[in-house]
Amino acid sequence: MDRKILRTVAVFELMIAFIMYFAVAALFDQDGIIMHILPHTDFVATLLRLSIYIIPGINIICGLYGVVFSTNGLLALTGVLEILAGDLTLYFKGRSDLMQTMGIVMIVLGTLTLLTVIFRHIAEKKERSLS
Repeated sequence: MDRKILRTVAVFELMIAFIMYFAVAALFDQDGIIMHILPHTDFVATLLRLSIYIIPGINIICGLYGVVFSTNGLLALTGVLEILAGDLTLYFKGRSDLMQTMGIVMIVLGTLTLLTVIFRHIAEKKERSLS
């Protein structure tokens, strides 16, 4: 059951990667808050410019790892990365409701992944102790 949950979350992460690439690109052209930050050369502006690649890239990595691997450590890493991508999305949401919604969805998916991995680890530990 836990594997089905993790694979479903991974498929959603892959779909989010596709959506987020176009959402972040559109955000650069239309949001006044974002356009005010872009001309600067500080760390925040550089991170904002890189976010068009970072956010979808993290979603692709998390989605592919969730589909391919079944190791608890790697799946926990994908959960943490997904939460960080959601936090980055919320930080650079500007005035976009779509970006805010997607950031919250990413944080929820990352948390769901982490909780599933933790419960799976506890169940495996109980199985080993009963044997």
